Amino acid sequence: MSDLYSDAISIAKGLQDLDGPNVNPLCHTRVYTHGERVERSLVLLHGFTNCPQQFDALGRQFFDRGWNVVIPRYPRHGYTDRLNTSIAELRADHLAAVANRAAEVGAGLGERLTVAGLSLGAILAGLLAHSRGDVQRAVLIAPMLGLKPLPGPALKAMSAAAKALPNFYMWWSNDLKDSLRPAYGYPRFATHAYAALFDCGRQLVRLARTDAPRAKSIAVITNAGEPRLDNRFTYRLVESWRRHGADVETFEFPAADRLTHDLIDPGNAAQRTDHVYPVVTRLIEGA
Repeated sequence: MSDLYSDAISIAKGLQDLDGPNVNPLCHTRVYTHGERVERSLVLLHGFTNCPQQFDALGRQFFDRGWNVVIPRYPRHGYTDRLNTSIAELRADHLAAVANRAAEVGAGLGERLTVAGLSLGAILAGLLAHSRGDVQRAVLIAPMLGLKPLPGPALKAMSAAAKALPNFYMWWSNDLKDSLRPAYGYPRFATHAYAALFDCGRQLVRLARTDAPRAKSIAVITNAGEPRLDNRFTYRLVESWRRHGADVETFEFPAADRLTHDLIDPGNAAQRTDHVYPVVTRLIEGA
């Protein structure tokens, strides 16, 4: 057993030890390994207020094909109490720290590391692509960089206000409220945590404007039928990277597909994994 693999397993155990009794068993950090360092490893980064279960089916597919796979749980995510107030304490540096630790694990588990994420996870995958030269490929799936009703300056002002004002909670669905599924995701979000998400997004946009990412290649997936996101923020991110000479591949699902923002979770009642997974799989595999 190589030292790189052993060190990676030690770091992974540290992440798993954070899954206390208050964490839903479905939301524990996943580490799927073949008992040794293999050619390819994959880190999968879940969405805001969801948990590792979101990516479990996709991760198992890659594990079955010989990859080592890591799906970390973010701080203050995945609690059994879906109406917990702990999520309000989430900060951007907490998210970046977990993503980097997961990437350290992935780099030790495979000779060629790929990182992929959805929404908030896509932003974190982008930050890893920018800062880590050990990332062979990064795949950003529907990065949550901006909202349709808000231009960039207004979004920045809203995020600043969300941090400065007292925290409050908003339902993802005013109709379903706490009956929203899947049962392992939170049905509401804290405004302070939402501000942390957009802090991560602004950091990624700033970095992309000033320098090239260190990852060898990047793929960006968008959904033309996005119900909330403004894809123009993502298009500008891609343009920034390409101006610095980055190898960025893009794919957009057409609006006619009628896909939801969450393109990954089989627990989403409106999901079409049979349509989406082949595209995501191809782009994770890369050339």
